[in-house]
Amino acid sequence: MIHIILFGPPGCGKGTQAKIISNKLGFIHLSTGMIFRDHITKKTSLGKIASGYINKGILVPDGITTNMLNMEIQKHFKAKGIIYDGYPRTKNQIYSLEEILKKFCLGKIDIIFYFFIQKKLIIINRLLKRGKISHRDDDTDIITVQKRIKEYHKKTSLIWEDYKWKNSIIKLNASLSVEKISIFIEKKILNLLY
Repeated sequence: MIHIILFGPPGCGKGTQAKIISNKLGFIHLSTGMIFRDHITKKTSLGKIASGYINKGILVPDGITTNMLNMEIQKHFKAKGIIYDGYPRTKNQIYSLEEILKKFCLGKIDIIFYFFIQKKLIIINRLLKRGKISHRDDDTDIITVQKRIKEYHKKTSLIWEDYKWKNSIIKLNASLSVEKISIFIEKKILNLLY
């Protein structure tokens, strides 16, 4: 099984690329954001807990997020590959993902695509636009959006710097067109498969 992580700030295009690539290659797209929103819509106990954090622009605690992801991975043991979108976001989550894959003998992380955007304003505008289109509450309030970006830079952006997977990281410019980025990602993944 191939394991791909899409990593980068909110609004950089991870979700868009994960959908494109998972459809093309037949991979499973695991988006923590989508799973949380599904739980929130269904008003599950997990959804109620998660919404309190998400609406404030704060990361959902590691334990809750990891348990949720663990349950999702167990549904896809026979998958060709999994694309992780929005996980891991902390160092604890990196180690937790390793443990989950080891526990179920599912292999290792093969590639981490690190999406970077130089200008913070581009990210803010993308998120606000997405909020209007998709009616996502966490993307419609500029204060919440700014807080999420601050959380990313404080807790998430540096997690790979001293980690052993750093040789697996491929940086890509998230300001490029959707098509150029998807072609680039697909080629890198196909090199692993064939």
